[in-house]
Amino acid sequence: MARLKWQDFPRSRGSTMPCRRSKIKSAMSNASTTDNRKRKSQDNVQLAVDKRRQFQIQNQFISISGDALIATSSLVPTSEEPQPTDSNVRTTPSELFAGSQFRFQNYFITPTRHSPLPKLNWADSKEVWRVMIEKEEHYAKDSNVLERHPSLQAKMRTILLDWLIEVCEVYKLHRETYYLAQDFIDRYLTKEKNIIKHQLQLIGITALFIAAKLEEIYPPKLTDFAYVTDGACSENEILDEELIMLKVLKWHLTPITVIAWLNVYLQIASLDKIAGDSFELPQYSSHAFVQIARLVDICMLDISSLNYTNSVLAASALYHKSASSNVVLAVSGLSMADLLPCIRWMEPYALVVQEAGPVELKFFPTVHIDDSHNIQTHSVDLELLEKAHLRRELEAAKCQELPTCAEPNLLTPPLSDKKGNPCDKLMCSSSTPQSKNSEATTTSSFSP
Repeated sequence: MARLKWQDFPRSRGSTMPCRRSKIKSAMSNASTTDNRKRKSQDNVQLAVDKRRQFQIQNQFISISGDALIATSSLVPTSEEPQPTDSNVRTTPSELFAGSQFRFQNYFITPTRHSPLPKLNWADSKEVWRVMIEKEEHYAKDSNVLERHPSLQAKMRTILLDWLIEVCEVYKLHRETYYLAQDFIDRYLTKEKNIIKHQLQLIGITALFIAAKLEEIYPPKLTDFAYVTDGACSENEILDEELIMLKVLKWHLTPITVIAWLNVYLQIASLDKIAGDSFELPQYSSHAFVQIARLVDICMLDISSLNYTNSVLAASALYHKSASSNVVLAVSGLSMADLLPCIRWMEPYALVVQEAGPVELKFFPTVHIDDSHNIQTHSVDLELLEKAHLRRELEAAKCQELPTCAEPNLLTPPLSDKKGNPCDKLMCSSSTPQSKNSEATTTSSFSP
């Protein structure tokens, strides 16, 4: 016979007592939990109050100069003693390090280079200008880059960049794409060592491949970049080099290029033509832009251009194609002392380009007419560069024979009110015959 268990017997009315007791016990437990939560919340509030009493924020404005201020925000401990807190309350690591032995200060320095940007409806123009200046300092270049690569020569870099310009014109790539690729190449060579000449083409086409993916809406395919090398670089080699280059550059791929600075300068100079809030839309002459960009192209083929920043190079090129130095100083925020060394260095290239005559604006069937001037075209060659180098050597020889030869030849006579200023002795000519006979007086006209 099987033994019966107590669960098998029917329950009597008195058996409901355990159920009632469990309900009462559960209600008491919930009440206790609620009290604990309220107590913890009050403790957290008290802890936050104690932290506020420990420190106070002091804003200080210290005058550095007449137009520059430093805003410092300091976390300073107060003299009031903190209230005792419960020892059972756990503290975070950040709370443990919060003490009077630390002082936190934020410095906001006004740039010494004033902002020529107009008021923008989508951002603070001064903040935009400050970011542009900071980027130029961050993406620094080294003119002694070839010292890290004994097997490379300056002419090899020139040939590589000249070939990349041809590739850009074949695939109708924008000027910004080309100058991004040039920046990647120069900074990559600055950070690497002992690059052999057989790797230059792979480095160049890889830099252009990365730049096209960043800038172009419809970039060429990988097979197109491998095809243009005529079998020298395979698709897998380009992909492998892409990973290496991105790692070396630490994914810093957004410099303010020379052509970007030139666009900003010309747009600022054309403010009188801009209506309303359309500052982002180009309003300058596309023909004038192409002439100045041509001068920039030939200058950037020379490795000596790495001695100057992108903003200075763009302003100097604008100076050689403008009839008034006041325009350049107004749109760039630079002084003549900042521009004069680059202007003197660029003079042989400006003379060679002027002798070659103006270049015609090219139009492409698949490119909108308003965007044609932004397509990188092969308007300079190595022959023009050799002529500029030869002219520079002749001028250097003359200066050695004549010790008094301290100033370069004037392209056009200076303005009457600028003859006494030694910084304005380099007045440059425009690319058209009209500018040789008369000087423009407006600060916003760049039409040829």
